[in-house]
Amino acid sequence: MNYDFDNPVDRRNTNSVKWSKKAISNICGNPEAEPFWVADMDFKSDSNITNKAMQLAEEGVFGYPVFDDFEEIASSWLERKHCWNVPKEDIVFTNGLLHGVALAINLFSKKGDNILIPSPTYKPFRQLCIDNGRIMLDYPLSYKDGVYSLDAERFRKEAKKAQMILFCSPHNPSGLVFSKEDLSLVLEVAKECGIPVLSDEIHADLVHPGALHIPMGKANEAIGADVITFMAPSKTFNVAGEHSGIAIFSNKDMEERFRALQKGLYVTEPGYLIGSLTETVYSTGLDYNKALCSYLGENAKAIREYLEANMPQIRMVDAKASFVTFLDCSAIFDKVKKEIDANPCLYPPAPGGGYLSRFFGSAASVCMNDGTWFGEQYYNFVRFNYGTSRKKVLSALERMKKAVNSLK
Repeated sequence: MNYDFDNPVDRRNTNSVKWSKKAISNICGNPEAEPFWVADMDFKSDSNITNKAMQLAEEGVFGYPVFDDFEEIASSWLERKHCWNVPKEDIVFTNGLLHGVALAINLFSKKGDNILIPSPTYKPFRQLCIDNGRIMLDYPLSYKDGVYSLDAERFRKEAKKAQMILFCSPHNPSGLVFSKEDLSLVLEVAKECGIPVLSDEIHADLVHPGALHIPMGKANEAIGADVITFMAPSKTFNVAGEHSGIAIFSNKDMEERFRALQKGLYVTEPGYLIGSLTETVYSTGLDYNKALCSYLGENAKAIREYLEANMPQIRMVDAKASFVTFLDCSAIFDKVKKEIDANPCLYPPAPGGGYLSRFFGSAASVCMNDGTWFGEQYYNFVRFNYGTSRKKVLSALERMKKAVNSLK
């Protein structure tokens, strides 16, 4: 079946936060800038999803649901997509991944505990620590020549200070796909230290052709650490606005405690709409997913080739998953800062951004997350969302090139 990713949906004047002028202005100072920031895509979901949603709408009743096959369908998806055999009895519904992660943090750590998180860090992870009285222990990934990597010696040293590890695999914002050796290191260190690993794998289903994602829980089968693996259809099928996820526990006692907490909060089952859509996408979406992964891989290749040929001052990190990537703007940062400091009226304030997001927002009409959103030390990066048509991606890069060439 052919899937049309070259004609994205026009999401202006909808309730899309990605296209919210207020949100865009907060990030880059220019409310009219084209959005390439928050991690959702402009592609229409698989037709099986839209057909199911239309069917539900036509029925016209959204009463109390029951999903007898939810866990079995999710288990089948893990087997077909990741070759991971997880019995349906071991699938735990979560009301979205951040909700599940937050519950696990509260349940399996205590206030004042250190949570080791590799950086650059998805900002809500940092906020989860703050809001729940935990301390984020920053572990900067090693970085050289556009490649992020896990340094074993440093990781072992830092983990000894932690009471929990919160991992993002594949990594956001870099697109790094961790190797089997990387995952084994994390798990072995966690086991040695007697601390649990929470692995947010919301981008797991969007690995580009030629790369391989190994679920943390699957890698753990030979090691035996305490691991919770979180996954979701959110990014995979562009249904992030509906909150649904799954958790797989390596430790049965931890699973029972988690289920009991969810029961006490009355969040043990999905709502009518997202439960139906999750069952649909996990049952029918594999072909769509394969085509999407291929398209995203080609988008990433097109970005890399464009930058190398037309804008070598900016380097794309070695992204092998998802549809967001870090762009290294170190070579132009000083010029950008000088330009904005000399002409502040041309670059309106952006409380949620930084120098680079303000520059590209006003000079190129391209709204991207500033690197500082992922940690103050990443001021010389921006995160670029290429989950849209290749034509729009290349048009944005062309505008960025003109803006860069105008710098003195």
